[in-house]
Amino acid sequence: MEFSLPIRIRWDVDFRGRSGRVKRIARRVAEASPLFVELHISGRRGLKEFPAIVAELQKAGCRISAHISLFPEAGAAPRRGYPVDFVWDIGRTAGFVPRLPDGATAVSFVPDDDSAEELPEVLSEFAECGISDLHLVNVNAVRSIAERGHVPVPAIGKLREAVAVTASRGTALEGKRLVVHDYFLWKALSDMYPGRTGERVEFTGCQAGTALAFVDWEGNVYPCDSLPIRLGNIEESAFIDVWESPARSRVVDSIRGTPWACDGCGEYRGCFGGCRGMGYLSAGSFDAPDPACPSAPRTDR
Repeated sequence: MEFSLPIRIRWDVDFRGRSGRVKRIARRVAEASPLFVELHISGRRGLKEFPAIVAELQKAGCRISAHISLFPEAGAAPRRGYPVDFVWDIGRTAGFVPRLPDGATAVSFVPDDDSAEELPEVLSEFAECGISDLHLVNVNAVRSIAERGHVPVPAIGKLREAVAVTASRGTALEGKRLVVHDYFLWKALSDMYPGRTGERVEFTGCQAGTALAFVDWEGNVYPCDSLPIRLGNIEESAFIDVWESPARSRVVDSIRGTPWACDGCGEYRGCFGGCRGMGYLSAGSFDAPDPACPSAPRTDR
């Protein structure tokens, strides 16, 4: 489905104490009239700008969620009564419960190639604590490149091993909810925890550059945080101008194609090729399969 503007926007507000002209970026995001805005705040700079961002986004009437890293001052944000859904980014290891602010109900974890082995410990801690929701989110390729110079694309072997360890422990998740971004991880966990990972009846494939957009800390716009192809900058241009760019059209046309490895696959109607960003990063082509797919060939065509 094509959208004149994205209905969901993710925005990394700050990075290592840096950010662009935050109020201008917030205004441009609001002007796009998204239904959902997902803020990511990693430090004091982003937290300082948080009130002004929320005030600007409220003008658009969108639902706001804030994924906030567990730095010392972060716990003050919910106490101000903002109409925001707070999700706490626990980082790359378990042992997160003592660091959570009072009243926390949701946490997030990125099971990438460097951290997937921590997933069983994270699930065990989640099962035993008072948190109700665990978000297993996608790899932020834009941030990974800026931080580490590479993207730790998760492979199906590590994800399967993590799920197998969790299964062997018999970790129970009664009264809990998993929100899983990756289709193949979702499928593995849904077999283990029926009803806990939701039904993907509305899953229609990759939404990068159509329903979804990602904005980095400098106002650069990408189709998705897992797909680091820059489309433009909303400090310099209106969101609609970036969205109508030839660069976005090329990305969308490429994503609509079926990866060669998916031709004739019986699972394609469910996964729609999985995360196209991870496939692009692993092989440099939109024609490549998602490396997390257990059915995909391990060699090039």
